[in-house]
Amino acid sequence: MLRSALAAVLILLGAAAADAQSARLKIQSAYSRSMPVLGEIIGNFESRMKAMEGHGIRLRIYDADKLVPTLQILDAVSAGKIDAGFAFPAYWMGKIPAATVFAALPFGPDAPEFLAWLHDGGGLPIWEEIYAKLDVVPIPCGVIPPEASGWFRKEIATSEDLKGLKVRYAGLGGKVLEKVGASITMLAAGDIFLSLERGVLDATEYSMPAVDKNLGFYKVAPHYYFPGWHQPSSILELVVNAESWAKLSPAQQATVRTACDASTLYGLTRGLAVQGEALAFFEEQGVTIHRWPEELMATFRKAADEVMSEAAASDPDFARAWNSLQAFREEHGRWSGIAYTDE
Repeated sequence: MLRSALAAVLILLGAAAADAQSARLKIQSAYSRSMPVLGEIIGNFESRMKAMEGHGIRLRIYDADKLVPTLQILDAVSAGKIDAGFAFPAYWMGKIPAATVFAALPFGPDAPEFLAWLHDGGGLPIWEEIYAKLDVVPIPCGVIPPEASGWFRKEIATSEDLKGLKVRYAGLGGKVLEKVGASITMLAAGDIFLSLERGVLDATEYSMPAVDKNLGFYKVAPHYYFPGWHQPSSILELVVNAESWAKLSPAQQATVRTACDASTLYGLTRGLAVQGEALAFFEEQGVTIHRWPEELMATFRKAADEVMSEAAASDPDFARAWNSLQAFREEHGRWSGIAYTDE
């Protein structure tokens, strides 16, 4: 009898192992692996998954635009055409206005505060419920420190200089510049340089200095602005088709989340470590590095307040996520305001 029971257990274990071996995730990234930091994060995720042996998940990760255009990743995952996508949630703000609350916000939280809200302040459950309407599961899978505020073909001194400018800006930062008078468009990384070179765009933002260096914007737009008020930190997501996710065992799901947690840490540390070298390179190339005048920063902040209020009034999911984040920041701020030195 004992031998029969043992045989049954071995059969069950073998079946479980077979199921694990059959699991797969086909992932479309929004970024080329050669792109500093952003492309490296998905590479780090893949390495972490490979290092954790025995989970049985077979990964196939595709570079940007190999299967679907970057801005169509969410639709493809939702429809089950691919198992998962790695991207920036604000890319889908036209379909899910609230997505940008989980991506980056003008004058929003820094990376530690953002992650604290998502993982321990109630943000992630709200994010999951909103995405469930599209049959997808969001997993925080990267974070980067502040971005640059953008590359401009000419110097910007006042808000009047922004009026009528054709600018590529992602997320709610673009809505803010629209209020100031700029004309905003959204383009994937591969389309930006040529548009700048041909004068189709007057300016663009994309990411941090190390990433922007790789895209060559400095060759055609020599004025580089800081701080990145539009994205003080940015969350990246692994968005998984709900059916594909359900096929994974609880242990396999935990493995994916663990790899994403590791890649989140990697994105932050890598993102902080490589920016100084990129700035030095730009200065050698004749780029003028600017800080926004205080007058313009005040203009941006006022416009950002209006944008956030309008977005919350027009979409219940946005309002729910935004109100949750604001409540967390108010509570957190009571502590952070006294916990750190001013230096």
